[in-house]
Amino acid sequence: MTALTEIDLTHLRRAIALAEQASVRGDRPFGAVAVDRAGGVIAEGENAVSTSGDVTTHAELAAITTATAAGRAESLRGATVYASGEPCPMCAAAMVWAQVGRIVFAAAAAEFGPILPGGPRFALTCAELVATSNVPVEVSGPHLGEEALAVFRAAAAS
Repeated sequence: MTALTEIDLTHLRRAIALAEQASVRGDRPFGAVAVDRAGGVIAEGENAVSTSGDVTTHAELAAITTATAAGRAESLRGATVYASGEPCPMCAAAMVWAQVGRIVFAAAAAEFGPILPGGPRFALTCAELVATSNVPVEVSGPHLGEEALAVFRAAAAS
């Protein structure tokens, strides 16, 4: 696993802040930031499953959809997606399809899963799913797990 830079940590903390915003709004606490190879933010996303009623509005998919709608799909190729929590198989597969170069996440699913009530759980990790594809995507995490887990704990307590 590659060591994170200060820039990585900044974007990862932004994803955690977006997760907190989602939680305050009544959604599950997940946030994501897509950053191009030059370091520019392409798009951000927050989980909106509860408020939208659409089970596919996970943070990572929201960021990818926002980038695509803005005509920035090509910018996703080789980009880094920072996520507050380990991406689920649906989101990991979407990032493979988008051909991002890196996925960096804060809290591991095995850590936040027991904190959040309800919802499906998967035995397959993000790295395991990505490894089954023919697209080279680096998966790095967990990082800043305690910072991210604090948001999950606060959401579970409310």
